[in-house]
Amino acid sequence: MLSLHKLELTGPAGTVRITATEATLLRAFAQSADARLGFDQVAECMGVTMDEAQKSRLQVRMVRLRKKLHEAGAEGAVIESIRNVGYQFFEELTLSKT
Repeated sequence: MLSLHKLELTGPAGTVRITATEATLLRAFAQSADARLGFDQVAECMGVTMDEAQKSRLQVRMVRLRKKLHEAGAEGAVIESIRNVGYQFFEELTLSKT
């Protein structure tokens, strides 16, 4: 469960603090019909413009987010890169405003 107010991600292994940017990104994945976001959408959620230099920064941020998801108890490939498209989120995520 993602608490948008507390900026916490809770799973089977516990609760992990996340940044406001990570919360925005996870909310976008949860609200996407197929849990898939293009690179431009991910960049917009993170407040950056998309160019080749920023693409590397996005990849680093996604690695950090994956680690936090695993700390909360997610298993396997939680977020995968889709070549020339963006990212796919593979976990079920419940949003909480409290």
